[in-house]
Amino acid sequence: MTIKAIDPPTLELHAAQLVDWLELAALFDPFRTARIDALAASLKQLAEEDEENIAEADRKVEQLIEGIENEIELREGHLGETYPYHLDDDAEELQLAENWDDAKYSFYLVCLVTSHVTGSPILKVPPVGGLLTRLRNEIFQILSTLAMAGLSGGPAITVGWPRKSGETIIELMRRAAANGAGFTVRNPPGEYIPPEEKDGGIDVMAWTNEITPPPSNLFYGQTASGNNWPGKPVSEHARVFESNYLQDIMTGNRGHATIIPFRVWDNRFWFAQNQFHRSVIDRLRLPPHAYNGLQRALSGIMVDEADRVGSVVEWLAEYRAAALA
Repeated sequence: MTIKAIDPPTLELHAAQLVDWLELAALFDPFRTARIDALAASLKQLAEEDEENIAEADRKVEQLIEGIENEIELREGHLGETYPYHLDDDAEELQLAENWDDAKYSFYLVCLVTSHVTGSPILKVPPVGGLLTRLRNEIFQILSTLAMAGLSGGPAITVGWPRKSGETIIELMRRAAANGAGFTVRNPPGEYIPPEEKDGGIDVMAWTNEITPPPSNLFYGQTASGNNWPGKPVSEHARVFESNYLQDIMTGNRGHATIIPFRVWDNRFWFAQNQFHRSVIDRLRLPPHAYNGLQRALSGIMVDEADRVGSVVEWLAEYRAAALA
């Protein structure tokens, strides 16, 4: 299988990366299929070239294939109905859903592509130019706002700049307060805010859905679609944001989340980053949260960006077409 949008697989790829390779291959394949047996044959040839001992080469490949099957099973378990791929009964083919451009599948596929935008050992034709700008400034913000609504089970607002609503931070916080966020708004804001501040370092706010305030929990979220995400926790931004823009906060519980498109396979790193960021919403968590957030919006809860899910689907189709051109 030759697809010009991706590089050939190598033995240096971790099992989770090899699953990414299969998923991208299926995304770009005209029959929406990636053959695991073909991948195994390619890896076996590379291993035999790398190893003098054929038995050792075979063992390495067997371990990789076992790791691939385990990783696919893990993704299916985490993602449920939002996972757009299916492994056949013989574990020979990974098949992309026929309706892969359905909204519930697009959440995962956008994360998959986004995680390979820079420094990827797999994706040879990442989004660039206007496609990349839209991904960074618009599409991932939509996913993140929906995901925070799904996490909280309640309303969510987009704070990050640029905001399509055109609201000032004061106007935005007043709308949040009117919808049960459990605080009043400081106006004018604190005197120490930076000049021309547009979002205070906060990308999303969400809160639990209660009949009367205060909400049980108030959440702050920060989107981080680039590889430098480990150094961008939202908690300190939230502390300064509260002191400058909010007062009479009725909720004692605060939640903090960093939303990323990546699949973090190093467990020790994953646990450490969750301690540092308070919580990390990664590629295994974002799609089902976003889909739940969309359902909340359809039930009448205020969720910013829910009316722009079509933009996510359109972007994905445009990128795929550009990658195959």
